[in-house]
Amino acid sequence: MFYKTKHALDRLVQNGSTPGISYQIKTKDTEENNIMGLKSVFPEAEILPRSIENIYDIASLTKVIATTTRILQLVEQQQLQLEDPVQSYLSDFRFDDVTILHLLTHSSGLAQNIPNFLMETKEDVKRYVYATPQINPSGTNVTYADANFLLLGYLINQLDGNYEQSIQKNILEPLQMTHSSFHPTNKNQVIPTELDQKRGLIQGEVHDFKAWIAKSNTGHAGLFSTLADLSKFRDALILQSGFPILSEKTVQLMQTNHTPGLNRTRGLGWDLHGDSVLYHTGFTGTFMVLDLKHQASLIVLSNRVHPSRANPNFVLKRESIVDVFLEEVTAKKQV
Repeated sequence: MFYKTKHALDRLVQNGSTPGISYQIKTKDTEENNIMGLKSVFPEAEILPRSIENIYDIASLTKVIATTTRILQLVEQQQLQLEDPVQSYLSDFRFDDVTILHLLTHSSGLAQNIPNFLMETKEDVKRYVYATPQINPSGTNVTYADANFLLLGYLINQLDGNYEQSIQKNILEPLQMTHSSFHPTNKNQVIPTELDQKRGLIQGEVHDFKAWIAKSNTGHAGLFSTLADLSKFRDALILQSGFPILSEKTVQLMQTNHTPGLNRTRGLGWDLHGDSVLYHTGFTGTFMVLDLKHQASLIVLSNRVHPSRANPNFVLKRESIVDVFLEEVTAKKQV
């Protein structure tokens, strides 16, 4: 089953697109976990442990596993509404036409980045977020920007007191995602990412620059997790209609197109990749596909930025792998 998908994923290791890879394909009837390749190539080659408990920096999957989920919980608890202006909660935010929904769907109009913005302290990161210009009117264009989810992280911080503690209490603990955290205690167990000119080999610390400078409480990146833990999140959405973290109604709302007529199709937090298919990626070499309709999923964890991010092949192949997987899900006869 899923021969083409597995072949394409295995090829990522074989052709050097990533040192190693851990992936899970799960359907109503089957679960297959494959781990192959190397944990690291620097300072020396080390085999990737054949375990679904390998801890990865999941990068922007933080946006959907943590931040989006908590925002939607706050909506369910009537502490906020999707149509609320961001300014109602964050008075330093300059654009009064931007709502929480705009941030969740990356349709706020905020720029993708500010070139050459100096960031040396956590205060600089916050200055960066609030200095990010609006390049399009809200609701007119989808432009993926970290600032959207940094703002959502600040909002959670404001309502809950501490972003990371809130994610731990309201998502990780209810799902018993016991190997997931923002600050792994045993860094040697974590799959290393980039060999950075200034930071050296990054292992057990967040790879994302803004999250690293801020040190904590960033809604766009920072979570570390495992195949086993992400599978628990997957089961909550696919098998349990959101329980114990979200209601069935909210899960339905997540897979609704909230950017009709725009340049990209976005659900709440997630990209939509067809009917009832939630999709998201992470810069370090991670991505998740959740086909809610067919109760099938693909979770991929890798360190494709190790030892260098100058490695575009993984990203170039990623979309075609997702397409092949979804084709095999819907095929009447899976090979």
